[in-house]
Amino acid sequence: MAIQAAKLDAIEHIYQPMWNLNNWSIFGYEALLRFTEQSAGRDIESAFYLARRENRLYELDSMAIESAISNFPLASLTHELLFINIFPSTLLDYRFPGFIRTIMNSYSVVPDKIVFELNETQDESHAWEIPELKERLALLKDYGFHIALDDVGKGAATLQKIIEFEPNYIKLDRYFSEGLSKSKEKQELISLFISYSKHKMGLILEGIEKDTDLAQAKLINVPVVQGYLLGKPQKITPDNLFGKFRESLNPMRYQSV
Repeated sequence: MAIQAAKLDAIEHIYQPMWNLNNWSIFGYEALLRFTEQSAGRDIESAFYLARRENRLYELDSMAIESAISNFPLASLTHELLFINIFPSTLLDYRFPGFIRTIMNSYSVVPDKIVFELNETQDESHAWEIPELKERLALLKDYGFHIALDDVGKGAATLQKIIEFEPNYIKLDRYFSEGLSKSKEKQELISLFISYSKHKMGLILEGIEKDTDLAQAKLINVPVVQGYLLGKPQKITPDNLFGKFRESLNPMRYQSV
């Protein structure tokens, strides 16, 4: 079964940095789930697919959330944030309110250091239409957690969701960063997003993989970026607390296109 195939000791999280382009500092980290080296050859996407098919997605997703938090040195953060992926259906599950309270108590979680990043998949499209979703998001915000919408610009109803759910952060789909330096249309559209979000929510551009696109992102005042160019996902331990990430970027290389 999917849950048996992805027990807590068989999965682990790696963390990818997001960079603040205004001061070239790490803004936060996204927790990304994978199987351990001992479980090589197994696919996380397949595990989630099987869990959904077996009606056990909540169990796997909540297990992943707990793993993301328990394996990250939250107490060592100053201003950085931890972004954790979550399915809307997990939020809607009757067990979720009790689960999140247990997590807060068990790991001494400081809610304002955590951003729950809502996954938008076709299989979850129905969940966005359920009124209780707004209530669960409001509950998280009341506790002090932040909310992010992922892959903005990819789905047809994304703009409507920004208005209705009032996220703290929006993450622009990697489509906008690919070839950004050569596309006036993408530059103009990103600038519109920046203008709209400036006093409402934070904006993060995903998928930065080329020097020229990073330089262009800075030129049009994108506040925060994420991508392999800026740091590949890796394990974080108390002995290696963000050091490799900080050494990986020379900001002077990206001051202009």
